[in-house]
Amino acid sequence: MKILITSEKNKITFNDANSKQRRELITNKLFEFNQAQSRKVLQCDLLKTDTPTFIEIYAEVKPEKLVGGLISYIDWGQWLYIDTIWVDADYRKQGIGQYLVTSAQQKAKNQGIKRSRLYTFDFQALPFYEKLGYTVYGKLDNFPEGHTVYYLKKILS
Repeated sequence: MKILITSEKNKITFNDANSKQRRELITNKLFEFNQAQSRKVLQCDLLKTDTPTFIEIYAEVKPEKLVGGLISYIDWGQWLYIDTIWVDADYRKQGIGQYLVTSAQQKAKNQGIKRSRLYTFDFQALPFYEKLGYTVYGKLDNFPEGHTVYYLKKILS
């Protein structure tokens, strides 16, 4: 799709073709703008280019039979981001999930991280995370249709 807008200075064309080169250019231009605006944002932007520090914890029975796991990482804003947590249905309600989350939080705290964030769907584990001290700071209804996704955070004390 190409659309032409004529302004007093230029004729502006909009092009919706995908382009890796242009994605990188736009990303770099925003990075340059951020550098000029805020030292804190600059530090966060610089961290985005680093390989994330993963914190992974797995629950096993018998050698190499996983019954649960948590994958998280220290994100570019210096927050613990809990990306994935799963416990096998036969092993739920035994404290495994709580151990996974609290262990990841402690590992993050040991690295100087003071905050944690995650998201969960309405059919997943909202009450579980609230019980662990997470609070909802946002939600998105009908994502996907008929469901709600909740965004949660916690100060790691």
